[in-house]
Amino acid sequence: MSEQEQIAATGLEQEATDTEDVNTDAQTQTEDETTTNDVADTNSEGAYGAPENYDFKDLKLPEGIQIDENLAAKFAPIGKELNLSQQSANKLANLLVEIQQEQLADAPNKIAEYKRQEKEAVKLSYEKLLNTDKEIGAGDAVKMNAFLDVADKGYNAFATPELKAVLQDLHLDYHPAVIKLFHKLGSLTGNDKITQINAPVGTKQSAADILYGSKE
Repeated sequence: MSEQEQIAATGLEQEATDTEDVNTDAQTQTEDETTTNDVADTNSEGAYGAPENYDFKDLKLPEGIQIDENLAAKFAPIGKELNLSQQSANKLANLLVEIQQEQLADAPNKIAEYKRQEKEAVKLSYEKLLNTDKEIGAGDAVKMNAFLDVADKGYNAFATPELKAVLQDLHLDYHPAVIKLFHKLGSLTGNDKITQINAPVGTKQSAADILYGSKE
């Protein structure tokens, strides 16, 4: 073989080797990509695309919390429209449960505040009735103060501490009907002493006896 032929043969061998290396590298790269894709598919299983049906049975819910089946049914078409996977739906459900727990924890405070506002509204309504009642004074400060002074005597003379506590708790001490009642009772007193009306001779009656009746 001539020198030129030897050089040509060597070049062909080198070209074949290079081609083989290229093919090997390409095959290796393809295998790596396939492996990577397989791993990605495994890791992302359930992370993309809406399932046929949403199933929340695997959720770890706090004690006393249950998934509302009606709400879950309403969620299904929305989840599919948004193409939410089961995994994403579970995360959303967990968030909603967390929000619900926070609301339940704060419920006693909200209820107490609601009751306070309700009582305040009742008190304001009674005050409005009081300030517009003609018998009591209808806004006339002089007449009103005179009426309330007499009512106050009856209130202090006849109302027990327990009754006062109830009236004040319900704001009934602002109600015109209650004030008129104590005004009548206050009219029975003179110089802060109870007038013994309809009391049998030789007996003693307390303010509570006159107001509530004797227990004897």
